[in-house]
Amino acid sequence: MKRMYITIFAVISAVIIATIIIVTARLCAKNENTIDVKPITGVWWWDNRLDDSYLDFACKNGVTEIYYYASSFTDKLGDFIGKANDKNVCVYWLCGKYEWIEDPDTLYGKIDEYLEFQSENEHKFSGIHFDIEPHQHPDFDSERVRLITAFAELAISIKVKYPNISTAYDIPFWLHDEITINGVTKPAYAFIIDNATSVTIMSYRDSAEAVYECAREETEYAVAVGKTLNLGVETSENEDDIVTFYEEGAEYMNDQISELRKILPKNFGVAVHHIRTWRELST
Repeated sequence: MKRMYITIFAVISAVIIATIIIVTARLCAKNENTIDVKPITGVWWWDNRLDDSYLDFACKNGVTEIYYYASSFTDKLGDFIGKANDKNVCVYWLCGKYEWIEDPDTLYGKIDEYLEFQSENEHKFSGIHFDIEPHQHPDFDSERVRLITAFAELAISIKVKYPNISTAYDIPFWLHDEITINGVTKPAYAFIIDNATSVTIMSYRDSAEAVYECAREETEYAVAVGKTLNLGVETSENEDDIVTFYEEGAEYMNDQISELRKILPKNFGVAVHHIRTWRELST
Protein backbone atom coordinates (compact mmCIF):
# COMPACT_ATOMS: atom_id res chain seq x y z
CA MET A 1 0.00 0.00 0.00
CA LYS A 2 2.77 2.39 0.96
CA ARG A 3 4.54 1.64 -2.30
CA MET A 4 1.32 2.40 -4.20
CA TYR A 5 1.00 5.82 -2.49
CA ILE A 6 4.60 6.57 -3.36
CA THR A 7 3.94 5.64 -6.99
CA ILE A 8 0.79 7.81 -7.14
CA PHE A 9 2.68 10.70 -5.53
CA ALA A 10 5.48 10.33 -8.06
CA VAL A 11 3.01 10.37 -10.96
CA ILE A 12 1.22 13.44 -9.59
CA SER A 13 4.55 15.19 -9.04
CA ALA A 14 5.65 14.40 -12.58
CA VAL A 15 2.38 15.78 -13.98
CA ILE A 16 2.74 18.98 -11.95
CA ILE A 17 6.35 19.46 -13.06
CA ALA A 18 5.44 18.82 -16.69
CA THR A 19 2.58 21.31 -16.45
CA ILE A 20 4.89 23.94 -14.97
CA ILE A 21 7.39 23.39 -17.78
CA ILE A 22 4.70 23.69 -20.48
CA VAL A 23 3.15 26.80 -18.94
CA THR A 24 6.57 28.41 -18.52
CA ALA A 25 7.50 27.63 -22.11
CA ARG A 26 4.24 29.12 -23.36
CA LEU A 27 4.77 32.24 -21.28
CA CYS A 28 8.29 32.60 -22.64
CA ALA A 29 7.03 32.15 -26.19
CA LYS A 30 4.32 34.72 -25.55
CA ASN A 31 6.86 37.16 -24.18
CA GLU A 32 9.09 36.66 -27.22
CA ASN A 33 6.16 37.25 -29.54
CA THR A 34 5.11 40.39 -27.71
CA ILE A 35 8.54 42.03 -27.66
CA ASP A 36 8.18 45.40 -29.34
CA VAL A 37 10.04 45.46 -32.65
CA LYS A 38 11.40 48.90 -33.43
CA PRO A 39 9.40 50.29 -36.36
CA ILE A 40 11.25 51.14 -39.55
CA THR A 41 12.16 54.82 -39.71
CA GLY A 42 14.36 55.86 -42.61
CA VAL A 43 15.95 59.19 -43.40
CA TRP A 44 17.60 60.59 -46.52
CA TRP A 45 21.11 61.92 -45.84
CA TRP A 46 22.09 63.99 -48.86
CA ASP A 47 24.92 66.03 -47.31
CA ASN A 48 27.86 63.85 -46.27
CA ARG A 49 29.64 66.87 -44.73
CA LEU A 50 27.30 66.86 -41.72
CA ASP A 51 28.91 66.14 -38.36
CA ASP A 52 28.15 63.32 -35.91
CA SER A 53 25.57 65.39 -34.04
CA TYR A 54 23.17 64.65 -36.90
CA LEU A 55 23.67 60.94 -36.35
CA ASP A 56 22.91 61.45 -32.66
CA PHE A 57 19.76 63.33 -33.65
CA ALA A 58 18.71 60.53 -35.99
CA CYS A 59 19.15 57.89 -33.29
CA LYS A 60 17.30 60.00 -30.72
CA ASN A 61 14.36 60.16 -33.13
CA GLY A 62 14.18 56.42 -33.73
CA VAL A 63 15.89 56.19 -37.11
CA THR A 64 16.65 52.58 -38.07
CA GLU A 65 18.05 53.14 -41.57
CA ILE A 66 19.94 55.94 -43.28
CA TYR A 67 20.08 56.55 -47.05
CA TYR A 68 23.56 58.06 -47.29
CA TYR A 69 24.55 59.88 -50.46
CA ALA A 70 28.07 59.43 -51.80
CA SER A 71 29.40 60.20 -55.28
CA SER A 72 32.57 58.17 -54.65
CA PHE A 73 33.71 55.48 -52.24
CA THR A 74 36.23 56.53 -49.59
CA ASP A 75 37.41 55.37 -46.16
CA LYS A 76 35.12 58.03 -44.68
CA LEU A 77 32.13 55.97 -45.73
CA GLY A 78 33.31 52.96 -43.76
CA ASP A 79 33.85 55.14 -40.70
CA PHE A 80 30.30 56.51 -40.89
CA ILE A 81 28.76 53.09 -41.46
CA GLY A 82 30.66 51.75 -38.45
CA LYS A 83 29.43 54.57 -36.20
CA ALA A 84 25.85 54.08 -37.37
CA ASN A 85 26.00 50.29 -36.99
CA ASP A 86 27.26 50.74 -33.43
CA LYS A 87 23.98 52.56 -32.79
CA ASN A 88 21.98 49.75 -34.45
CA VAL A 89 21.30 51.83 -37.57
CA CYS A 90 21.65 50.36 -41.07
CA VAL A 91 23.20 52.51 -43.81
CA TYR A 92 22.26 52.24 -47.49
CA TRP A 93 24.18 53.83 -50.33
CA LEU A 94 21.95 56.58 -51.74
CA CYS A 95 22.50 57.43 -55.38
CA GLY A 96 20.51 58.55 -58.37
CA LYS A 97 20.62 60.34 -61.70
CA TYR A 98 17.81 60.44 -64.24
CA GLU A 99 20.48 60.11 -66.96
CA TRP A 100 21.01 56.48 -65.93
CA ILE A 101 17.62 55.62 -67.40
CA GLU A 102 19.09 56.05 -70.87
CA ASP A 103 22.66 55.19 -69.90
CA PRO A 104 22.48 52.01 -67.79
CA ASP A 105 26.11 51.06 -68.44
CA THR A 106 27.28 54.04 -66.41
CA LEU A 107 25.07 52.91 -63.53
CA TYR A 108 26.38 49.35 -63.80
CA GLY A 109 29.89 50.77 -63.47
CA LYS A 110 28.89 52.57 -60.26
CA ILE A 111 27.34 49.39 -58.89
CA ASP A 112 30.58 47.54 -59.63
CA GLU A 113 32.46 50.21 -57.64
CA TYR A 114 29.97 49.68 -54.82
CA LEU A 115 30.63 45.93 -54.87
CA GLU A 116 34.39 46.56 -54.74
CA PHE A 117 33.89 48.80 -51.70
CA GLN A 118 31.75 46.13 -50.07
CA SER A 119 34.42 43.48 -50.59
CA GLU A 120 37.26 45.59 -49.23
CA ASN A 121 35.73 47.21 -46.16
CA GLU A 122 34.89 45.88 -42.72
CA HIS A 123 31.87 48.16 -42.40
CA LYS A 124 29.52 47.64 -45.30
CA PHE A 125 26.38 49.21 -46.70
CA SER A 126 23.18 47.24 -46.14
CA GLY A 127 22.18 47.76 -49.76
CA ILE A 128 21.57 50.40 -52.42
CA HIS A 129 18.84 53.03 -52.27
CA PHE A 130 18.13 54.39 -55.76
CA ASP A 131 16.66 57.84 -56.26
CA ILE A 132 16.26 57.71 -60.04
CA GLU A 133 13.43 60.05 -61.02
CA PRO A 134 12.29 59.89 -64.66
CA HIS A 135 10.20 63.05 -64.25
CA GLN A 136 13.42 65.07 -63.87
CA HIS A 137 14.29 64.31 -67.49
CA PRO A 138 13.90 67.46 -69.62
CA ASP A 139 11.81 65.54 -72.18
CA PHE A 140 9.51 63.91 -69.64
CA ASP A 141 6.36 65.78 -70.65
CA SER A 142 6.65 64.75 -74.29
CA GLU A 143 8.12 61.27 -73.70
CA ARG A 144 6.51 60.27 -70.45
CA VAL A 145 5.58 56.67 -71.29
CA ARG A 146 8.95 55.91 -72.91
CA LEU A 147 10.94 57.23 -69.96
CA ILE A 148 8.79 55.55 -67.31
CA THR A 149 9.02 52.28 -69.22
CA ALA A 150 12.81 52.64 -69.50
CA PHE A 151 12.98 53.26 -65.74
CA ALA A 152 11.05 50.06 -65.03
CA GLU A 153 13.22 48.13 -67.49
CA LEU A 154 16.29 49.44 -65.69
CA ALA A 155 14.99 48.10 -62.37
CA ILE A 156 14.38 44.72 -64.00
CA SER A 157 17.88 44.64 -65.49
CA ILE A 158 19.50 45.48 -62.14
CA LYS A 159 17.68 42.62 -60.46
CA VAL A 160 18.81 40.23 -63.19
CA LYS A 161 22.40 41.47 -63.30
CA TYR A 162 22.87 41.85 -59.52
CA PRO A 163 20.45 39.36 -57.91
CA ASN A 164 22.23 39.34 -54.53
CA ILE A 165 22.13 43.07 -53.89
CA SER A 166 19.43 44.56 -51.67
CA THR A 167 17.83 47.29 -53.77
CA ALA A 168 15.34 50.00 -52.82
CA TYR A 169 13.77 52.64 -55.04
CA ASP A 170 12.17 56.01 -54.43
CA ILE A 171 9.11 56.48 -56.61
CA PRO A 172 6.50 59.26 -56.80
CA PHE A 173 3.02 58.41 -55.59
CA TRP A 174 1.55 59.07 -59.03
CA LEU A 175 3.50 56.40 -60.95
CA HIS A 176 0.31 54.66 -62.06
CA ASP A 177 0.90 54.80 -65.83
CA GLU A 178 -0.01 51.52 -67.51
CA ILE A 179 3.09 50.27 -69.33
CA THR A 180 3.93 47.06 -71.19
CA ILE A 181 7.17 45.11 -70.76
CA ASN A 182 7.76 41.69 -72.31
CA GLY A 183 4.07 41.40 -73.14
CA VAL A 184 2.93 42.18 -69.59
CA THR A 185 0.86 45.30 -68.94
CA LYS A 186 0.38 46.76 -65.47
CA PRO A 187 0.97 50.00 -63.54
CA ALA A 188 4.58 51.20 -63.60
CA TYR A 189 4.82 51.13 -59.80
CA ALA A 190 4.03 47.39 -59.89
CA PHE A 191 7.07 46.66 -62.05
CA ILE A 192 9.28 48.58 -59.63
CA ILE A 193 7.84 46.90 -56.53
CA ASP A 194 8.18 43.47 -58.16
CA ASN A 195 11.86 44.00 -58.91
CA ALA A 196 12.98 45.71 -55.70
CA THR A 197 13.73 44.54 -52.21
CA SER A 198 11.83 47.55 -50.91
CA VAL A 199 10.27 50.73 -52.26
CA THR A 200 9.79 54.15 -50.71
CA ILE A 201 6.80 56.12 -51.94
CA MET A 202 7.32 59.86 -52.07
CA SER A 203 3.88 60.33 -50.58
CA TYR A 204 4.55 63.87 -49.48
CA ARG A 205 1.50 65.29 -47.70
CA ASP A 206 0.99 66.98 -44.33
CA SER A 207 -1.42 64.60 -42.57
CA ALA A 208 -1.43 60.89 -41.84
CA GLU A 209 -4.61 60.28 -43.82
CA ALA A 210 -3.35 62.20 -46.86
CA VAL A 211 0.03 60.42 -46.82
CA TYR A 212 -1.71 57.06 -46.73
CA GLU A 213 -4.21 57.96 -49.44
CA CYS A 214 -1.34 58.95 -51.72
CA ALA A 215 0.10 55.46 -51.42
CA ARG A 216 -3.04 53.38 -50.91
CA GLU A 217 -2.90 51.62 -54.27
CA GLU A 218 0.82 50.84 -53.94
CA THR A 219 0.30 49.65 -50.37
CA GLU A 220 -2.45 47.24 -51.36
CA TYR A 221 -0.35 45.90 -54.23
CA ALA A 222 2.74 45.44 -52.04
CA VAL A 223 0.71 43.50 -49.48
CA ALA A 224 -0.71 41.29 -52.23
CA VAL A 225 2.75 40.37 -53.58
CA GLY A 226 4.46 40.10 -50.19
CA LYS A 227 6.66 43.20 -50.42
CA THR A 228 7.19 46.08 -48.00
CA LEU A 229 6.99 49.82 -48.49
CA ASN A 230 8.14 52.92 -46.71
CA LEU A 231 5.93 55.99 -46.98
CA GLY A 232 7.84 59.24 -47.26
CA VAL A 233 7.18 62.55 -45.54
CA GLU A 234 8.75 65.92 -46.32
CA THR A 235 10.24 68.50 -43.93
CA SER A 236 11.79 71.12 -46.21
CA GLU A 237 10.14 74.39 -47.21
CA ASN A 238 7.88 74.24 -50.23
CA GLU A 239 5.61 76.80 -51.83
CA ASP A 240 2.87 74.16 -51.83
CA ASP A 241 2.21 73.71 -48.10
CA ILE A 242 0.27 70.45 -48.40
CA VAL A 243 3.39 68.49 -49.42
CA THR A 244 5.49 69.26 -46.34
CA PHE A 245 5.38 69.49 -42.57
CA TYR A 246 7.57 72.59 -42.70
CA GLU A 247 4.73 74.90 -41.67
CA GLU A 248 3.25 72.58 -39.02
CA GLY A 249 6.51 71.71 -37.23
CA ALA A 250 8.16 68.57 -35.87
CA GLU A 251 5.76 67.89 -33.00
CA TYR A 252 2.74 67.83 -35.29
CA MET A 253 4.63 65.69 -37.81
CA ASN A 254 5.56 63.17 -35.12
CA ASP A 255 1.92 62.93 -34.08
CA GLN A 256 0.88 62.34 -37.68
CA ILE A 257 3.56 59.69 -38.17
CA SER A 258 2.24 57.90 -35.08
CA GLU A 259 -1.26 57.98 -36.58
CA LEU A 260 0.10 56.78 -39.93
CA ARG A 261 1.72 53.74 -38.31
CA LYS A 262 -1.67 52.73 -36.94
CA ILE A 263 -3.00 52.56 -40.52
CA LEU A 264 -0.04 50.89 -42.20
CA PRO A 265 0.72 47.16 -42.19
CA LYS A 266 3.05 46.42 -39.26
CA ASN A 267 6.08 45.63 -41.42
CA PHE A 268 5.81 48.88 -43.40
CA GLY A 269 7.86 51.93 -42.46
CA VAL A 270 8.13 55.70 -42.67
CA ALA A 271 10.98 57.70 -44.23
CA VAL A 272 11.73 61.37 -43.57
CA HIS A 273 13.16 63.72 -46.20
CA HIS A 274 15.73 64.77 -45.13
CA ILE A 275 18.08 64.77 -42.12
CA ARG A 276 19.19 68.42 -42.21
CA THR A 277 15.76 70.02 -42.61
CA TRP A 278 14.24 67.53 -40.15
CA ARG A 279 16.68 68.65 -37.50
CA GLU A 280 16.09 72.31 -38.33
CA LEU A 281 12.35 71.69 -38.01
CA SER A 282 12.93 70.20 -34.55
CA THR A 283 14.85 73.15 -33.09
